[in-house]
Amino acid sequence: MIKAYLQFVDKISKGLFLNMDFKNSLEFERRYILLSLQRGKIFKWVIFIMSFYNFYLDFSLYKDNSVDVIYRQNLMNIHIIILILSLVYIVIYRLLENSEQYRFSYVAKGIMLSDIFLTIFIAAILSLNSQRFTGNIDAYILAILTVALVVPIYPKLVLGIYCLNHIFFLIGLSYFCKNNTAVIRQSNSTSTVFIALVLFLIIYRYNVKNFLNEEILKEDKLTFTKLFEINPFPLLISRFEDGKIQYTNQKAMLFYDIRKEHFDTINHKYLYKNISDLKKVYEMLEINGKVNNYIVEQKTLSGQIKCTIVNYELIDYFGEKSILSGVADITEIKRMENELAIHASTDSLTGVLNRRAGMDIMKRKFETARNEKKEFSLCFFDIDNLKMVNDKFGHLEGDSLINDVCRVIREEITPDDTIFRYGGDEFMILFDNKHENEINNTCRRIEERFKTLNKNSHKPYSINASIGMFSHKPEMNLTLEQIIEIVDKDMYNNKLKRK
Repeated sequence: MIKAYLQFVDKISKGLFLNMDFKNSLEFERRYILLSLQRGKIFKWVIFIMSFYNFYLDFSLYKDNSVDVIYRQNLMNIHIIILILSLVYIVIYRLLENSEQYRFSYVAKGIMLSDIFLTIFIAAILSLNSQRFTGNIDAYILAILTVALVVPIYPKLVLGIYCLNHIFFLIGLSYFCKNNTAVIRQSNSTSTVFIALVLFLIIYRYNVKNFLNEEILKEDKLTFTKLFEINPFPLLISRFEDGKIQYTNQKAMLFYDIRKEHFDTINHKYLYKNISDLKKVYEMLEINGKVNNYIVEQKTLSGQIKCTIVNYELIDYFGEKSILSGVADITEIKRMENELAIHASTDSLTGVLNRRAGMDIMKRKFETARNEKKEFSLCFFDIDNLKMVNDKFGHLEGDSLINDVCRVIREEITPDDTIFRYGGDEFMILFDNKHENEINNTCRRIEERFKTLNKNSHKPYSINASIGMFSHKPEMNLTLEQIIEIVDKDMYNNKLKRK
């Protein structure tokens, strides 16, 4: 039976948050003891000011001979005690507020509880003394309701104080009230005490619940922060509505050159090279709620451009719709990819495009020209006597010949034109949207450069190349293979003429 009772009491206590673990209980007390001290001081100031009005009433009653003498004397003595105690507790509360050493100690707890006890006890005496004259119990009722509203801590001790004082009050009513009104007043006062206790427990439970929720949020935020910091990649959270950065880990601060003083003004749009990329991210987030492995160029606050791969996800960050961004720096990988692409598409001897890369560009340009009804012009250069130079003077001299021819061609064409090495001694030039006259002029300049080079170089062989050319008109219906064959034949015919 006792065990069942204790289990019932424990269940009620847990439901009302009367039992908390030691850590939470201590932290709750530290938070609300200061609030209780502040409220207690304000309450004592109100009592102190009201004391002067009480003395005015005492003086008025003192001149009224119809009032019971014992009632008047008791009333005045109680008011004097109230004034003295108010001053004492005002001073004590002030000292406790200014002293961290005692503010959260058992001293503060004892003073707070003694004030509660004396407030209700003196109010009970006032109401019992009133039985000699007015017969009301207003002071007692006012005191127990005020304490329930003012004090938000120590529920078990406050309940004990209420019970002790109410037992005393009920006994006092039985002694001073000799008629049937005692039962009515006892019933009314007991109902009021019950209401005050319920009110006190409701307020206390509300405060504890808020406190525990705040502690849970703190723990969640602490856990969230720890996970953020131990993550090996830069992470940042920005508000979806306006882009303000709300939180970053240390790696993100280093990655973007962010300093603490930047946090009041920094926006995630400052971290993107092209703001259009950020707009695309927003559009995808609106549809899917997340974006995975999005490659984008970002920049640091110091202006350094970095190539990144980012994962985005919409999250609720403490009540606000936010974007969680996880960033990986792939700048070095992209640089290596570009280098590999250059190596894969570049002729190692001359530095121009190789055959595979050149043919890919040729195919794209031919398709574009045909679709847009534009001219497509192609030149074929074949170096003369390269085999003879290799056989007679060695391959190093043959490489020098290839480089000399390639250099002259590159210097005479425009950046819009494309040159690539088609074979060992063959080069192709793609002219972008140029008329036949312009191409002929370019070829003549190249031939003149060869003559000048031969005159000044004093090499034991002649630097020259045979040229084939063809301009494909929009109305022609030829394939790219047919065009290459025509250019090759034109080059071969020109070579025969030169012999």
